[in-house]
Amino acid sequence: MTFAHPDLLGLAVVIPLGVMLLAIIDHVRRQALVRRIGHVPQVQRMLASVSGWRRWLKASLLALGLAAVALAAARPQIPGKRDGAKQGLDVVVALDVSKSMLVNDVGTTRLARARQFIDELLPKLTNDRVAALVFAGAAVHFPLTEDKEVATQFLHDLTPADLPGGSDLGEMFRTATCILRPDTADTFDSPCQGRTKRGHGGDPLPGEPIDTPVAATTAEASERSKVIVLFTDGADRVRPGDGVAGVSEQVDRAKQYGITLVVVGVGTPSGGNVPDTDLDGAPNGRWKYDDNGKPVKSALDPRALRELAEAGGDVNRYFEIGLGDASVDPVVRALDALTRGALERKDERVMNEWFTGFLFVGFMLLVVEACIGTRRRIKFPEG
Repeated sequence: MTFAHPDLLGLAVVIPLGVMLLAIIDHVRRQALVRRIGHVPQVQRMLASVSGWRRWLKASLLALGLAAVALAAARPQIPGKRDGAKQGLDVVVALDVSKSMLVNDVGTTRLARARQFIDELLPKLTNDRVAALVFAGAAVHFPLTEDKEVATQFLHDLTPADLPGGSDLGEMFRTATCILRPDTADTFDSPCQGRTKRGHGGDPLPGEPIDTPVAATTAEASERSKVIVLFTDGADRVRPGDGVAGVSEQVDRAKQYGITLVVVGVGTPSGGNVPDTDLDGAPNGRWKYDDNGKPVKSALDPRALRELAEAGGDVNRYFEIGLGDASVDPVVRALDALTRGALERKDERVMNEWFTGFLFVGFMLLVVEACIGTRRRIKFPEG
């Protein structure tokens, strides 16, 4: 047994000794007073009901009770173990940062509204690991992590200026699948590690502290749901093959690997003109024009996005962020309906507190001491 506050252990010794010393001094003082008065019959009758052993019993109970309280204050602890298994999901939050996401048709830009939604969503994914993925004409990602703040910062830092133009959903699906299922890739001809350099999303970051947990078993890992939460307007087709069309093969591949797709459409069906951007990726006040000299217009395509969600497994996993207030609760409920399996199994060393037992014993001893009188009952105390 160890103590969280060993400096208080001295009180468990000093207090009882002090109580017993005061009891001895009181006993000596009383004896001296009796000798001064004299052993006359009247004094003997007055002392007939006095119980010496009750006084010593009260002093002993008081000393033991205060000692137990002092021990409780020192917080006695016994080493133990606690199962540190965490049940959660592996989630890739994929955010479209193509120029069409800068259309201001949801009270602000679609990109800003999507980021606001994600800021509210991620803190609710307790115990889930999150990989942040940003895409336009290409995709870049942040590895799976339990640090939601870092993932959120990554999603805020990148702009349309940081990636090629377009909205390549196919590349997004390929990268997200590699993050969630790197085990499916062939060592020599890998779509995740080969020439495309998509990488392992679950690897620890440089400088990140490396723990030594026991890895989840194959059965536990297979039970843990893997999810892509996609935020897009689905309407940017600057290049052939962009947008929702042409990604059925990648969606089917993700579905075969047990990856669930949640689609969040951002924008309105009426849409708006796509702004041009400066070198920092911010709107520069001018419109983007097509080859015919007309402003490029972008509108949310709910039908195509619903079909995408249906191809991913369930049309009911399609949600929209429009002009009105959009709550994250429906998305949270959709994720809660999925199986949360073990992320890792790690027995944590913990200290079991025992102060409550000492505190209870001390309290009961003090109560009993208070209930005991110092005089015994005699039939005729007046003599």
